[in-house]
Amino acid sequence: MAALGPVWGRSFSLLQRPFPLLANRPELLPGRPPGLCRPPGAPWTLQQLRGKARGNEYQPNNWKRKKTHGWTRRISTPGGIAVILRRMLKGRKSLSH
Repeated sequence: MAALGPVWGRSFSLLQRPFPLLANRPELLPGRPPGLCRPPGAPWTLQQLRGKARGNEYQPNNWKRKKTHGWTRRISTPGGIAVILRRMLKGRKSLSH
């Protein structure tokens, strides 16, 4: 079968599925009663999985804090200098760690 001419910059084929956007959702296709199609897989795979416990991300380390947010690190890059200047303009007492 021949392809139809371009319509709004796209070309459509006569062999194309009638509802290409609904191909992954069979329950939304016309002619199917809702609720009869189940997603593939076992029902226990649909449960929410528990991940790692949150809230314990900050483990204080003075050496790492000074190395990452310290004066020497801030002054050594143009972005860091911009941070220092913004804090100066805002009137911060402490400009860095």
